[in-house]
Amino acid sequence: MAKIVQKNRERTDVEAYDFQEASYTLPPRERFADHWLSHDRGDAPHGELREPEIYETEHHVYSTPFHYANVELRNWSEGKTAKGPEFLADLGSITITEELPIVEVIVVGSGCEANNYNIVEWWDEGESVRNAKGQLIKRQRVANLQGQHPAWIQSALCREPPEFETLEEAQAFIRRIQRYVHGKTSNYTMPGSLMSGLYENTAYFRIGDTSRPELTVHKIVIRGGGLDYEDPLGAEFSDGDRNRYPADYVFRLIDVVVKKPPRQS
Repeated sequence: MAKIVQKNRERTDVEAYDFQEASYTLPPRERFADHWLSHDRGDAPHGELREPEIYETEHHVYSTPFHYANVELRNWSEGKTAKGPEFLADLGSITITEELPIVEVIVVGSGCEANNYNIVEWWDEGESVRNAKGQLIKRQRVANLQGQHPAWIQSALCREPPEFETLEEAQAFIRRIQRYVHGKTSNYTMPGSLMSGLYENTAYFRIGDTSRPELTVHKIVIRGGGLDYEDPLGAEFSDGDRNRYPADYVFRLIDVVVKKPPRQS
């Protein structure tokens, strides 16, 4: 493949543009000197000269099962294991309200499947992405989180097998593994998240702007999910009603960093 060469990119005279000279060409463009500003030309941003905001922070740490007076849970289920509440993707949420301004959120958890994502939102009352004021979208998303907590199939593949009492019991165990692999790999046509990685995910969010009252955050909503099928094709349940997409998510710890009030002199 020929090396890409870009030439004459600043030339504004179309007639003088040498298309034969370049192996890769971009159309001539006008100069943007009237629109793009630069300090080295003496330009300055609008508004008065400001000083950086300096403050101290403290950590408010919440952990599963998130039973706190200022925490609200929605659309979750609790199984028999110690992993804590399992949240329905997108619809499940953890809402935390703080008296002090929130500046950072650190979320630790894992997905029922792979390709996980975490979302933190901080809309004002009555505000959403459909009617957001100004040009700022008050939500962040961290994706490509591969940490997965052990479910039945992971335990079957990586732990000591049970002591089978009969041949039929052992064969049924193997057939169950085959059903899971078939379902999670779409009839063996894609990798799926059969074993994406037994890890915890940690997602970091820097939100808000406490130097501007209209952008200061006091309430956050946390959501999560996994972009792979969970319990596909009724692999575990004969009625097949557990096939879900996106997959559920489990939060273990939420570290909310707030701005401390200024010290009294």
